[in-house]
Amino acid sequence: MKTCESFQDKLSAYIDGELTQQESQRVALHLRECRRCRATHEDFARLRQDIKQLDFPTPSDDEWRQCMAGLVKKTTLGVGWLLWIGGAVVLSGYGLYELLTDPSLEALQRFSVLAILLGIVLVFLTVLVGRVSGYKHDKYKDVNK
Repeated sequence: MKTCESFQDKLSAYIDGELTQQESQRVALHLRECRRCRATHEDFARLRQDIKQLDFPTPSDDEWRQCMAGLVKKTTLGVGWLLWIGGAVVLSGYGLYELLTDPSLEALQRFSVLAILLGIVLVFLTVLVGRVSGYKHDKYKDVNK
């Protein structure tokens, strides 16, 4: 059995012609004597032949262009959103810092601006959470536009 295991490890390489001449002869001799390894060899050979017969269609130039255009569109859209959100966060943070440190503003002005900013953030987070939690159950998410 131990010898069978060492030969079965080499069967794929034997079928592909990747063994040295000496190793290949050893495997061939073992296959003549061992019915179990011979059956495994035949299964591997049949599988290799089936895989060779598979036909993978090659996309046309128009299909490649459409695929790449879609990929570029999705990538630039994602990068655009990230830049927009990043800029909004930085600008809001700077505005908040200035709002809190500017001694010329009265408390009512500060409170009003903070209330508006907090309201915008809460609405944004509510919409974001709704979209993320609803996406999993959205039956139209795979429909192409």
